[in-house]
Amino acid sequence: MDQYSVLEELIDINQHHLNVIGVGHPSLDKLCQVTALHGLHSKLTGAGGGGCAITLLRPDLDQSAVEAAKQQLTDCGYQCWETSIGAPGVSLHSSVSLPLDIIGAFSNV
Repeated sequence: MDQYSVLEELIDINQHHLNVIGVGHPSLDKLCQVTALHGLHSKLTGAGGGGCAITLLRPDLDQSAVEAAKQQLTDCGYQCWETSIGAPGVSLHSSVSLPLDIIGAFSNV
């Protein structure tokens, strides 16, 4: 199973667990139903109670499915934002790889 299939399964399981412990909301259930109709997987994010959800967009996903889901969600009264996650995090750079003006800025601190 590829990594995205595993993530999709974990998102579905996690959303189910969130509903079981009582932090879900009917508006989140509706959002998950709408995105599932388009082959997408969504779950609650944040503190719960209907505030915000996250939907995984596979890199190989047909953009028309994303646009159709966003349109249907907007028609239901939801706001949609597309973003990306992940970054290299904290990096340690050797001072020899930094431009001289940056090295100078750090020495004046």
